[in-house]
Formats: sequence, structure tokens, C-alpha cells
Amino acid sequence: MAITADKIRYSRATNNRVDDVFAITTSNTVYVGALVNFVTSTGRVASATAAASRNFAGVVEEIVNESGSAITAATGNTSGTIKARISWGHEVLVNVKTAARTFANVGRNLFVFDNDAVTDTTGAGTAAVRVKVGALSRFEASDKSTGWIALRVYGQADAT
Repeated sequence: MAITADKIRYSRATNNRVDDVFAITTSNTVYVGALVNFVTSTGRVASATAAASRNFAGVVEEIVNESGSAITAATGNTSGTIKARISWGHEVLVNVKTAARTFANVGRNLFVFDNDAVTDTTGAGTAAVRVKVGALSRFEASDKSTGWIALRVYGQADAT
């Protein structure tokens, strides 16, 4: 289920972590801890969904307003002054949808399900709307409902 409030997102393997700031898509609400995509037509970030014309961006670490002050959840404005500091290149703990809960997917690429979860190609829809997140490093929970995924670090094959 997509997150609708800020969330503490656990991370590890942060030596290769990259942080950058991007404007939030107009009328799109993002939350700290949410997975976000780039909207390819604007270069802005939006709450992650499986949709055409999207590329995975990272996880929101902070949201800042026009004066540079940190704020919580925010909706993008037309002028692009509401921005999200996002990070990628490291591992974060995410929810894994049922379709992807198999050890065969460890080391394979998973895809956006929503702004809080990942799935395999079966759960991500048609090829036109699949947004690749990164490689699954390991499952955390015994029921495989959570796992560590390397954001924008890709394996040799996609999870099926």
C-alpha cells in the first residue's frame, strides 16, 4: 500500500550513495521516505508509480521549500520551488509484493509497484509501464515481505 505520510526508511551500504535536489512535479505530493520517479518530460520527481514516461529516481531524504527550510510532505508547484533531496546508489529496506517473494529473485532487478513497494515483471504490468528500481540484495523478513534493494544499481537480469 502506498505511503501517505512521512516514513523512516532504513538504509545501508551508503559508501556509494549520491544525493541531489530536484523540483517536485506540479500537483504531485511526495513524502520523506517515499520512492520517487523522474517524469521524463519535465525532469521533475513524482511519487513512484508504474507508468509510462518514468525513470526511477531514488528515495526522498528531505523536502525543502522556497526559503530552503526543511518541511514534511509537500506538493509540487508550477514554479518548481518545492524540491526534494533524493538519494540513490545505496541499499534501502522496502516492502516486496507477493509476486516477487522468491529466492530466485535475489540479485535480480525489481520494479516500482508504488511509492513504498517493489515487485517483479509479473506485478509491474506491461513492459511500457515497468520502472526498474534496482537489484534485490536479500530478503529481510522470514516471509520475504521486506528486502534490501540497491537503488539504481542493476543486476544482470530482471525478476520474473
